[in-house]
Amino acid sequence: MISTNEANQLIQNFNWHTPSWDLFIILFWGVASVFYAFAAGRGRIISLLMSLYIAKLLVLEAPWLTSAINQKLPSSFASLQQLVSFLIIFVALFILLSRYAFRTSADGRHFGSIPFALVFAVLQVGLLINTILGFLAVSGKTFSPLVSFLFLSNSSGFIWLLLPLVFLIVLGRSIADPNEI
Repeated sequence: MISTNEANQLIQNFNWHTPSWDLFIILFWGVASVFYAFAAGRGRIISLLMSLYIAKLLVLEAPWLTSAINQKLPSSFASLQQLVSFLIIFVALFILLSRYAFRTSADGRHFGSIPFALVFAVLQVGLLINTILGFLAVSGKTFSPLVSFLFLSNSSGFIWLLLPLVFLIVLGRSIADPNEI
C-alpha cells in the first residue's frame, strides 16, 4: 500500500502545466467520469460494467485471438489488435446488454443519486483507462509516476477490476429500493 507521504509526493511531482499524455489521461479520467455520471441511465450502469468485464475476459482468454495475434502480427501490432478487438467486443456487448439483459433488473434500482453515480463513474472510467493502457502494452517508464502508479503498476489491474464490484455490492444495497430487497 502507498503511504500518505508517497501519495503527496506523486501528486506534487506531477507536471500540471505542460501538455502531455499524462495530463491528458488524468483530465480524461475526470471529465469522462463527470460526463458519464450525469449521462448514464440506471440500466446502463450495470450493463457498461458487465460489458467491460466480459470484453476484457474474452480478449485475454480467447485462444483464437491469441494464436492469430502471435502468428500473423509483429509484436508491435499485437497489442493494437487486442485493443481493437476489446473495443469492438465492448461496444457490441454494451449495445446488446443494455437492450436486453440488465434492463428490467437494473431499471428498478435508484442509482440516480449524484454522489453514488460520480464515484461509480470514476471507478468505471478508471477501469476502462487501465484496460486500454494494459492492452497497449505501454511501458510505465513513458508516463509520470502518478499515472504509472494509478493505471500501470502490477497491482493496479487487479485493484481496478475489484473496486467497481466492491463499490456496487457494498453501496448498491444501501441505494437500492427497500421494497425490492
